[in-house]
Amino acid sequence: MSRHSKPDRFRNDEIRFATGLRAANQSIAWIGARTGVFASDGLTARFPGLEVTGPEAVAGLLRGDWDFAQTGTVPVAEAVLMGGDAVILLRDSIVADSAVVMAQPSVTSLDQLGGKRVGVLTDAYSGQTGVIVRLALERAGAVAYYVGLGTFRNILGALASGQIDAGALPVDFQFLDECRRWSCFEARSLGVPAVLATTRRTIAAHRELVLRVLRGFVGAIHRFKTQPDQIVPLLQEFLGFDDRGAVERVHRHYARLLPVIPRPDLAEGMPDLRDLFSRRYGTARTLAEVDIADPSLIDCLAEGGFIASLYGSAIP
Repeated sequence: MSRHSKPDRFRNDEIRFATGLRAANQSIAWIGARTGVFASDGLTARFPGLEVTGPEAVAGLLRGDWDFAQTGTVPVAEAVLMGGDAVILLRDSIVADSAVVMAQPSVTSLDQLGGKRVGVLTDAYSGQTGVIVRLALERAGAVAYYVGLGTFRNILGALASGQIDAGALPVDFQFLDECRRWSCFEARSLGVPAVLATTRRTIAAHRELVLRVLRGFVGAIHRFKTQPDQIVPLLQEFLGFDDRGAVERVHRHYARLLPVIPRPDLAEGMPDLRDLFSRRYGTARTLAEVDIADPSLIDCLAEGGFIASLYGSAIP
């Protein structure tokens, strides 16, 4: 193989994605693949890891199991603090990531979950949804026992069977009629978004390919925001929700939150990240946005007029 040859991992312009979880804000790459957005730029998108949890999504990036991951800021930051080269390319919402705590009907406030069992995907210290919920409970004065259950459907099933007293879920589930019987509390305790990430070595070796991937991702955001008739059935399939009306409500909720220019812009959440990790990693005290994010590629697309061309107007 000559020094100008492309390595086997990108043979035939095949790109591999993973998602940490099944929620609408992590459906974008999958929707881009299903709507042909990536294919229109000559890319073949594969999904060797769906709903693998946030920490595993980033671990798989570092191992080379996949090339891009939709996941949380938290596991990316922790990987960097541990010496990995994971890096955030863009955010997938104009607001910080959020979650809900669904609990048994007898629970009327978060402080009542002290000493109770709360279902999370993996743990309450590295996975973003788990961290958000743990911090919300602690600020309410509740120290709970956290049970890793792997998927949100497992969490909901454990709640229904009484194995747990409450569970951490994405906001998507609050739109389901079947969830209305549970007490539901919003948790916004961490100021960082869900993101699309890769590795710095991938950017260094394949910058033009990464730009093509971002064009597809931004194109998929545009489809999500502007073509509900096409997107709602795909979103229903991705989420595995039987309730079409609930998926329509989920779509409306996220369509207004997906950014036109999804620049990382993490400065507001960096103090939260430093506080979160300062006891475990000495370098966390000086962690900066530049350490975990590279906005140069999305800036290139914005400044080159690609994003404005999608929306038919100049982007401020």
